[in-house]
Amino acid sequence: MELLLCVVFLVSTLSTGFAQVLPPTFQLCHRSDPKFDKCLSEAITGALRAMKNGIPEFGILPINPLAISALSIQQGASSPINLKQDFKNLKLTHLADSVVTRSKTDLDKFVLRSEAVTPYMEIFGDYTMEGRVLLLPVTGRGFANITLHGLKTKHELIGEPIQQNGETFMRIKKYNVKLEEPKHMTIFFGNLFNGDVALGNAMNGVMNDNWQLMFRELRGAFEDTFGYIFKDISNKLFLKCCS
Repeated sequence: MELLLCVVFLVSTLSTGFAQVLPPTFQLCHRSDPKFDKCLSEAITGALRAMKNGIPEFGILPINPLAISALSIQQGASSPINLKQDFKNLKLTHLADSVVTRSKTDLDKFVLRSEAVTPYMEIFGDYTMEGRVLLLPVTGRGFANITLHGLKTKHELIGEPIQQNGETFMRIKKYNVKLEEPKHMTIFFGNLFNGDVALGNAMNGVMNDNWQLMFRELRGAFEDTFGYIFKDISNKLFLKCCS
């Protein structure tokens, strides 16, 4: 999940003076390089590693974990899973372990597309939930953990040119994220049914047995939330590094 994609793109087109304000660990890619897209994939992967614990001298906060303040999910009544879920104080881990496998750019149109694999990711925090799963009623409030294995993501960044200090840069105006079905997903919701352990274990079992269906129902909300967060972070990084 390429939070640094726009920054790496900017670095590839910056004058030397601007490039020098970025962390020295960031790999630079140049538009004249015939293997620019390959360089970009490597640069993004390296930048994510560099950001794992943050880079305080550049005002870059750690991305492991990445905080998500709130997330709401409401499935439709016609779905086999009809849940209203509200999450707060979420943490997303292991984002820095992502590997960018492919990048494709159209620099003249300020469009960047890429694909990545995150071997292991955890999303955990506080939840409230009510509704039904496969006709079974469910309710709960407590701690939740959703773990994704082998998650593939596709990213499309659509930018617009802005002028700054006599140079042309890109600001992200739209960030689209698509999540492919992972190799596996595990789910745990604590304190289901007001703490009834037997019912809670049974419901967690049902959800894990049907994890592909659960993922498909969660995917849209995750895509929208991740796109919003990554756009915000990308633009903040741009302003910090290139202002």
